Amino acid sequence: MISGVNLLLILLSFIAWTSTASESQICYLPQAMELDVEMLPKTSWYSGLHTDDITASMLSYIRLNNFTCTASGFGLVSKEHGVRYVEFEFHFEYDGDGIYHPRKSDAEYIHAEHEKEMNGLDKEVVVDMDNFLINGKAVFLTDYKNYLAILQCPRDGTVDKEYRLIRGFFPSSNPDLSQVAVFINALHEMGISAKFYASTCSETDWSHEK
Repeated sequence: MISGVNLLLILLSFIAWTSTASESQICYLPQAMELDVEMLPKTSWYSGLHTDDITASMLSYIRLNNFTCTASGFGLVSKEHGVRYVEFEFHFEYDGDGIYHPRKSDAEYIHAEHEKEMNGLDKEVVVDMDNFLINGKAVFLTDYKNYLAILQCPRDGTVDKEYRLIRGFFPSSNPDLSQVAVFINALHEMGISAKFYASTCSETDWSHEK
Protein backbone atom coordinates (compact mmCIF):
# COMPACT_ATOMS: atom_id res chain seq x y z
CA MET A 1 0.00 0.00 0.00
CA ILE A 2 1.36 3.44 -0.94
CA SER A 3 1.58 5.90 1.98
CA GLY A 4 0.28 9.45 1.67
CA VAL A 5 3.83 10.81 1.55
CA ASN A 6 4.99 8.39 -1.12
CA LEU A 7 1.87 9.12 -3.17
CA LEU A 8 2.56 12.84 -2.99
CA LEU A 9 6.17 12.34 -4.02
CA ILE A 10 5.06 10.22 -6.97
CA LEU A 11 2.57 12.90 -8.03
CA LEU A 12 5.21 15.60 -7.71
CA SER A 13 7.34 13.64 -10.14
CA PHE A 14 4.79 14.45 -12.84
CA ILE A 15 3.64 17.93 -11.87
CA ALA A 16 5.22 20.97 -13.53
CA TRP A 17 4.45 24.50 -12.41
CA THR A 18 4.24 27.10 -15.15
CA SER A 19 7.45 29.12 -15.24
CA THR A 20 7.57 32.78 -16.19
CA ALA A 21 11.12 32.39 -17.50
CA SER A 22 12.20 30.40 -20.52
CA GLU A 23 15.18 28.09 -20.42
CA SER A 24 17.14 30.57 -22.54
CA GLN A 25 17.05 33.23 -19.83
CA ILE A 26 19.24 33.83 -16.82
CA CYS A 27 19.32 31.24 -14.03
CA TYR A 28 17.45 32.78 -11.12
CA LEU A 29 18.58 32.58 -7.50
CA PRO A 30 16.10 34.08 -5.05
CA GLN A 31 17.01 36.53 -2.34
CA ALA A 32 18.02 34.57 0.72
CA MET A 33 19.45 35.12 4.18
CA GLU A 34 22.81 33.85 5.38
CA LEU A 35 22.37 30.36 6.79
CA ASP A 36 22.33 30.23 10.60
CA VAL A 37 24.62 27.21 10.85
CA GLU A 38 24.50 27.24 14.66
CA MET A 39 20.92 25.92 14.37
CA LEU A 40 22.02 22.89 12.29
CA PRO A 41 24.87 20.97 14.02
CA LYS A 42 22.70 18.23 15.54
CA THR A 43 20.43 17.81 12.52
CA SER A 44 20.43 15.46 9.54
CA TRP A 45 18.72 16.20 6.24
CA TYR A 46 17.70 13.66 3.61
CA SER A 47 17.09 14.45 -0.06
CA GLY A 48 13.43 14.00 -0.95
CA LEU A 49 12.82 16.00 -4.12
CA HIS A 50 15.14 17.09 -6.92
CA THR A 51 15.07 18.62 -10.36
CA ASP A 52 16.13 16.80 -13.52
CA ASP A 53 19.61 18.32 -13.38
CA ILE A 54 23.10 17.01 -14.11
CA THR A 55 23.39 15.44 -10.63
CA ALA A 56 20.06 13.60 -10.70
CA SER A 57 21.10 10.43 -12.51
CA MET A 58 24.25 9.96 -10.42
CA LEU A 59 23.39 11.11 -6.90
CA SER A 60 20.24 9.11 -6.24
CA TYR A 61 20.09 9.98 -2.56
CA ILE A 62 22.01 12.20 -0.17
CA ARG A 63 22.14 12.78 3.57
CA LEU A 64 23.66 15.98 4.97
CA ASN A 65 24.75 16.34 8.59
CA ASN A 66 27.60 17.45 10.91
CA PHE A 67 27.23 21.12 10.02
CA THR A 68 30.06 23.26 11.40
CA CYS A 69 30.82 26.98 11.27
CA THR A 70 34.03 28.13 9.60
CA ALA A 71 35.65 31.56 9.37
CA SER A 72 34.29 32.08 5.86
CA GLY A 73 31.13 29.99 5.80
CA PHE A 74 30.39 26.44 6.92
CA GLY A 75 31.26 22.79 6.44
CA LEU A 76 29.11 19.66 6.35
CA VAL A 77 29.33 15.93 5.77
CA SER A 78 27.56 14.38 2.80
CA LYS A 79 26.72 10.69 2.57
CA GLU A 80 25.73 9.82 -0.99
CA HIS A 81 24.90 6.87 -3.16
CA GLY A 82 25.44 6.51 -6.89
CA VAL A 83 26.77 3.06 -7.73
CA ARG A 84 28.21 2.79 -4.22
CA TYR A 85 28.20 4.72 -0.95
CA VAL A 86 30.65 7.51 -0.19
CA GLU A 87 30.86 9.88 2.77
CA PHE A 88 32.96 13.03 2.80
CA GLU A 89 33.22 16.55 4.21
CA PHE A 90 33.13 19.68 2.11
CA HIS A 91 32.69 23.41 2.62
CA PHE A 92 30.77 26.44 1.39
CA GLU A 93 32.12 29.98 1.55
CA TYR A 94 29.85 32.98 1.93
CA ASP A 95 29.86 35.68 -0.77
CA GLY A 96 27.24 37.94 0.81
CA ASP A 97 23.58 38.59 -0.03
CA GLY A 98 22.69 34.99 0.83
CA ILE A 99 24.95 33.53 -1.88
CA TYR A 100 27.53 30.79 -1.27
CA HIS A 101 30.09 29.00 -3.39
CA PRO A 102 31.85 25.67 -2.75
CA ARG A 103 35.41 25.99 -1.46
CA LYS A 104 37.74 25.66 -4.44
CA SER A 105 40.35 23.75 -2.45
CA ASP A 106 37.82 20.92 -1.96
CA ALA A 107 37.45 20.38 -5.71
CA GLU A 108 40.02 17.61 -6.20
CA TYR A 109 38.84 15.73 -3.11
CA ILE A 110 35.14 15.99 -4.06
CA HIS A 111 35.87 14.77 -7.56
CA ALA A 112 37.84 11.77 -6.25
CA GLU A 113 34.91 10.83 -3.98
CA HIS A 114 32.41 11.13 -6.83
CA GLU A 115 34.58 8.97 -9.08
CA LYS A 116 34.66 6.38 -6.29
CA GLU A 117 30.90 6.72 -5.86
CA MET A 118 30.35 5.95 -9.56
CA ASN A 119 32.90 3.11 -9.37
CA GLY A 120 34.87 4.53 -12.31
CA LEU A 121 31.82 4.74 -14.62
CA ASP A 122 30.71 7.78 -16.66
CA LYS A 123 33.96 9.65 -16.01
CA GLU A 124 33.24 12.49 -18.44
CA VAL A 125 29.80 13.09 -16.93
CA VAL A 126 31.29 13.11 -13.43
CA VAL A 127 33.83 15.72 -14.53
CA ASP A 128 31.03 17.84 -15.99
CA MET A 129 28.92 17.49 -12.85
CA ASP A 130 31.78 18.41 -10.54
CA ASN A 131 32.73 21.42 -12.66
CA PHE A 132 29.17 22.67 -12.22
CA LEU A 133 29.04 21.91 -8.50
CA ILE A 134 32.41 23.43 -7.59
CA ASN A 135 32.11 26.49 -9.84
CA GLY A 136 28.46 27.29 -9.22
CA LYS A 137 26.80 29.70 -6.83
CA ALA A 138 24.12 28.58 -4.40
CA VAL A 139 21.54 29.77 -1.91
CA PHE A 140 20.05 27.84 1.00
CA LEU A 141 16.43 28.17 2.06
CA THR A 142 15.22 26.62 5.31
CA ASP A 143 12.89 27.04 8.24
CA TYR A 144 15.29 24.85 10.29
CA LYS A 145 12.43 22.49 11.07
CA ASN A 146 10.63 21.14 7.99
CA TYR A 147 12.93 21.54 5.01
CA LEU A 148 16.36 22.60 3.79
CA ALA A 149 16.57 23.59 0.13
CA ILE A 150 19.68 24.05 -2.01
CA LEU A 151 19.36 26.04 -5.23
CA GLN A 152 22.40 26.29 -7.49
CA CYS A 153 23.13 28.04 -10.77
CA PRO A 154 26.25 28.34 -12.93
CA ARG A 155 28.42 31.25 -11.81
CA ASP A 156 27.83 33.08 -15.10
CA GLY A 157 24.07 32.75 -14.59
CA THR A 158 23.25 31.15 -17.93
CA VAL A 159 20.39 28.67 -17.98
CA ASP A 160 20.34 25.12 -19.19
CA LYS A 161 17.98 22.54 -17.66
CA GLU A 162 20.87 20.31 -16.60
CA TYR A 163 22.67 23.16 -14.87
CA ARG A 164 19.85 24.52 -12.73
CA LEU A 165 19.71 22.54 -9.53
CA ILE A 166 17.09 22.48 -6.80
CA ARG A 167 17.13 19.83 -4.07
CA GLY A 168 14.67 19.64 -1.22
CA PHE A 169 15.98 17.98 1.96
CA PHE A 170 13.83 16.90 4.89
CA PRO A 171 14.59 15.93 8.53
CA SER A 172 13.74 12.29 7.86
CA SER A 173 14.12 9.97 4.89
CA ASN A 174 10.32 9.63 4.80
CA PRO A 175 8.96 13.16 5.34
CA ASP A 176 5.34 13.78 6.20
CA LEU A 177 2.93 15.62 3.94
CA SER A 178 3.07 18.86 5.92
CA GLN A 179 6.87 19.08 5.57
CA VAL A 180 6.70 18.61 1.80
CA ALA A 181 3.93 21.20 1.58
CA VAL A 182 5.95 23.77 3.55
CA PHE A 183 8.88 23.27 1.13
CA ILE A 184 6.72 23.62 -1.99
CA ASN A 185 4.93 26.68 -0.59
CA ALA A 186 8.24 28.37 0.31
CA LEU A 187 9.41 28.04 -3.29
CA HIS A 188 6.05 29.20 -4.62
CA GLU A 189 6.13 32.33 -2.46
CA MET A 190 9.48 33.21 -4.05
CA GLY A 191 8.15 32.71 -7.56
CA ILE A 192 10.21 29.58 -8.16
CA SER A 193 8.77 27.03 -10.58
CA ALA A 194 10.23 23.58 -11.18
CA LYS A 195 9.40 20.02 -12.09
CA PHE A 196 10.40 17.72 -9.25
CA TYR A 197 11.24 14.04 -9.02
CA ALA A 198 11.25 11.87 -5.90
CA SER A 199 14.53 10.56 -4.53
CA THR A 200 14.90 7.05 -3.19
CA CYS A 201 15.99 8.12 0.30
CA SER A 202 12.95 6.48 1.89
CA GLU A 203 14.10 3.11 0.51
CA THR A 204 17.65 3.47 1.82
CA ASP A 205 19.24 1.66 4.74
CA TRP A 206 21.18 4.54 6.33
CA SER A 207 23.06 2.17 8.64
CA HIS A 208 24.89 0.88 5.55
CA GLU A 209 28.63 1.51 5.71
CA LYS A 210 30.95 2.41 2.85
